[in-house]
Amino acid sequence: MGDPSVAALQEELRSSTGPAAWEAFLRQYSPVLYQAARAHSDDEDDAADCFLHICEQLSRNSFRRLLKFNPDGSGSFTTWLRVVARNLCFDWHRGHTGRQRPFKSLQRLSQLELEVYDCRFERGLSEEETLQRLCPIFPDLSPPRLAEVECQIEHSLSSRQRWILSTRQKHTFNANVALLSEEGEDSVNQAADTRSDQESLMAAQQQQTQLKKCVASLPKDERLILQLRFEEDLSLDEIARLTGLGDAQRVHRRIGTILEKLRARMQ
Repeated sequence: MGDPSVAALQEELRSSTGPAAWEAFLRQYSPVLYQAARAHSDDEDDAADCFLHICEQLSRNSFRRLLKFNPDGSGSFTTWLRVVARNLCFDWHRGHTGRQRPFKSLQRLSQLELEVYDCRFERGLSEEETLQRLCPIFPDLSPPRLAEVECQIEHSLSSRQRWILSTRQKHTFNANVALLSEEGEDSVNQAADTRSDQESLMAAQQQQTQLKKCVASLPKDERLILQLRFEEDLSLDEIARLTGLGDAQRVHRRIGTILEKLRARMQ
């Protein structure tokens, strides 16, 4: 079928040549679908399963989803397909890991903003991990642009929504710990578990002590910014007003710099 237009593709999907058209669609658009699956999955096996889920849903009911796209509209088919794939990824993860959809107040965000929200606010990924996941989908995404988008999302979140996100992350962490414990019961004896727990506790205490020393060694203005953000839970705008830094984006960049400094000292 070569490289048909979207309208021609839809017409062939409707016709008796639907299976052949579907194969041609996969040859052309599988990279787009797999990029979406990979961006929402922690490993290649999950990405493969998620990719299969996307394909199954797109082919259901005689390709109903694909036929809903309007080729005469102003939107790009590839962009639309990425949005559909992202939504199907949310469905797959919700079925397998219980991941929640974004708050309704955030569903008006662009595709890039939703992807950043998922990586930074839902998954808690670092800026570097977020860029690694999203740059294949958004080649123009840069660290400054990521900071700008994250700042915009931060403004869209209420204090209650930030609290809900923090409880979700704690629940996910506790669920993972429980799973590891169940899997380890058959192969690890209780004595080894106890010793491992004691060693982990001591390591955590040492790390906490080191972190406190590193924070105490920071300049006074940097310690104040961390205190306002992480202890007082003030918004970026509030910190900007109190510290005279100008705007929320500048505060966000300053916090990132301070955290990188702490990370280097901890290492």
